[in-house]
Amino acid sequence: MKHQKKRPSKLIEIGGILLWAIALTSCSTQRYTLTLSSGANGGAYERMGRQIVNSAREVGKMSIHSNYNSEGSQENLQRLLNKETDLALVQLDVASEAMKTGKVQAIAVLANEYLHLITPSNSEIKTFSDLEGKRVAFGTPGSGIYFTAQRLFSATNLKIIEQQLDFRQGFNKLKRQEIDALVYVGPLGGSKKVKAQLTTPPTLKLVPMATSFINYLSIQFPESYQSATFPKGSYMPLQPLPQEDLPTISTAAALVTRPDVSKEKIALLTWSIISSSRQYSLFYPELANGNTRSLLRSGLLYLHPGSLQAFNEGDPRKIWMRYFEENQDLQAGVIIVIFTGLIGFLLRVWRQKRCRKLIKNNRLALSEISFYVETNPVQALKEVEELRQQHRLMLIEGNLPREAYEKLEDMTQIMAERCRNLQKKQRQQDIQDTIELIDEWQNLSEVCQEKIKNKLKQSESKYREMLLSNQIDLQTYIHLTQLISYYVNLNHHNPHHQTGNNNLPVT
Repeated sequence: MKHQKKRPSKLIEIGGILLWAIALTSCSTQRYTLTLSSGANGGAYERMGRQIVNSAREVGKMSIHSNYNSEGSQENLQRLLNKETDLALVQLDVASEAMKTGKVQAIAVLANEYLHLITPSNSEIKTFSDLEGKRVAFGTPGSGIYFTAQRLFSATNLKIIEQQLDFRQGFNKLKRQEIDALVYVGPLGGSKKVKAQLTTPPTLKLVPMATSFINYLSIQFPESYQSATFPKGSYMPLQPLPQEDLPTISTAAALVTRPDVSKEKIALLTWSIISSSRQYSLFYPELANGNTRSLLRSGLLYLHPGSLQAFNEGDPRKIWMRYFEENQDLQAGVIIVIFTGLIGFLLRVWRQKRCRKLIKNNRLALSEISFYVETNPVQALKEVEELRQQHRLMLIEGNLPREAYEKLEDMTQIMAERCRNLQKKQRQQDIQDTIELIDEWQNLSEVCQEKIKNKLKQSESKYREMLLSNQIDLQTYIHLTQLISYYVNLNHHNPHHQTGNNNLPVT
């Protein structure tokens, strides 16, 4: 019979449950991850993208990866449609068709982007209509500026010479008067590069748009454009640029996403922007004092469900979760309590399961012993005692509860008593058989006695073998050999001696 082995603890299983508990109790530190395509380094969209990253991290504990250097709105939108990114900063006029077809949904308006028509200050161009036959920089094909410029000039009968130039090339050529005008679309003061170009010599100026043309565009594309005004001194307060309020159009700079992006993530991101809306006043000055929720969703007809939820209901997280996030000491205490309770519970479950297995294995072991207990009670008792000793050690080491130990002890005690009773019965039977053989020997002739004597010696050898094979114990063996030796010696000294059972040695 092999000894039972201790079962290894299920560390992997418990570890998995503990990791689950960490995720459950540390929900406040769970970081949603999204990707954002913003704009060229140093531009308004790039700065806006960095503010989105900050808002998401500080309020929503979210991680926004914004490392996509882009030409602008058109490239951002295409990346979004291609599922290369989850979020994109785009001009609303660029995204309008994709929104109408349900491919794109808005999250929030983060700026109003004004159409800038920029010329040298000594230019004869006074209005939009003066651009007939002029060389005009449209920006690069992937930009929102290029999209807006193409749409505007397509809506007129003006014949202009289109120049596809990036930001740096466009302003350099404008200042050298190698082109006549430059179109730029962006928030007032939102781009440091534009502000630097407008405020350093040679001087440039802004050209107003005709009211009739503004009205036409706002009616023709109501979801994209609205009437707007350049406030006097928007770029140069001390020497005002522009020198007076100028009429123009604007389109919104919106943060957009796809309908398949997680509602929970978008709701939390939208709330992060709402909560830190004052930080966007650099791009959207009205946010400094206005109704932030109204301004952030102004003009948006196709809102993402997550964004709509945040605008209507506020913080999408549960109240208890927000409280939990804001109280780090409470959070740590709760985690400790839950961990302690969970570990205790898991240990109790594991020990109960282990105890049930021990009881089952013990029952199987006793069942195996019962097969040979009738023929070899000495060996059976030895193995039962080994089981009992193993259980006692487990109890002492704290690996076996008292209740389980008592159950195991009751089971082994019953088998031990059965072994002892069978052992005692076998000993008595062996002694009785020996005595009967001796009596038979004494009542026979001398010739027959010699045969009985040989049988007694054979019995002595048999008892020795039984002792060595643990079929009888030492005490029984001594009694039997003494009994045989006594009568063999007695007969050797007095061959005619006769005796009865009353003269047998005490056993």
